[in-house]
Formats: sequence, structure tokens, C-alpha cells
Amino acid sequence: MSTSPDTRTQVLDAFAAQLATLGYAGVSLSAVAREAGIQKPSLYHHFPQGKESLYEAVALRFVDDMEARIRAAVGSGGLEDRLRALGAVSAAHAATNGVSFEQRVYDALAQVGEQTRDRVSRRYVGGVLDPVTEVFAAAVADGELTGEPAFLMNAFLHLMRATDLAAGADEPARLVALFLDGARPR
Repeated sequence: MSTSPDTRTQVLDAFAAQLATLGYAGVSLSAVAREAGIQKPSLYHHFPQGKESLYEAVALRFVDDMEARIRAAVGSGGLEDRLRALGAVSAAHAATNGVSFEQRVYDALAQVGEQTRDRVSRRYVGGVLDPVTEVFAAAVADGELTGEPAFLMNAFLHLMRATDLAAGADEPARLVALFLDGARPR
């Protein structure tokens, strides 16, 4: 039985929805197949390693989406504009049951094999963390911020992840202002 691109998308969407609400351990392939409108054995035809290969496809799709949004966010404007745009990227991935999808993807890394963990981690670092670190490296080089770029990136992203749980559209802008207040040279 061949799965069309639409069916593949439905399978990935169903897996992602379960991952978001239940975490990796709670994902049921039977429920994923049911939600996608296919038989469970069809999942294994296209995802031979089952749950782990589905996780990898969903995680890499998420990273690709984040990378595209981050590249757009850092593409133009001044530092504050770029950081607000990055804050909006973080806020766009709202929490389900108090946990962001990004956190669910990260938490699952401890439950998958080394090769999957390495592939997902490398893509996340290269597609998400490196471009944000580059923003901070340029700002430090230009004298706009002080500190180690990797530390600034880490602090900024952790602060922005608070927007997953925050209410209000102005929250990323408030957090950017708070961050800049502490990171700008005195």
C-alpha cells in the first residue's frame, strides 16, 4: 500500500499532535494510524523504524520550520528588531499542557537511538542555535552588547521560551527589552 504525500503529512501531523500532548513515551502508533486514516502496518512501510523514524521526521520538520522562521527574523533590521522577531518565532510555538513542542522534541532525544539523536541534534544546532548565536556575535563585535555570544544566545532563548507560557501579544517585546537592559554595555 502506497502512502500519498498527503497521507504522509497526515501521519506526521498526527504523530506531532500526540508528541505535543503526551510526550514521546505516550505516543501510540495505533492512534497515529487511526488519526491518519491508515492501517498501522502502513506506517512501517514508510517509517521502517516505526516510532523512532516518525519522531525523526517530525523533529526535522520542526527544525526546518524553525530555521526558516529564524533566518527570516534575522535577515534585516536593527538588533532590537531582529530580537523581537526571534521572540515572535519562539512565541509562535505555543505550549500544550504547559510544555512547548520544542521541549517535547528535546525531551524525546533521551528516548531515541544515538544516530537519531545525533541527526536531530546536529540539525537543531546548525539550523536554530547557530544563526541566533551569529546575531549575538555580530552585536558583540559591533559593541551593541557585551558578553560571550553563546551565553547571550542561550540566555536569550531561555528567556524567550517563557513566552510559550505567557499571555499577551506584547510579551516577547517586553522580554526583549528586559534582555537588552541587562546585555547592553553600561
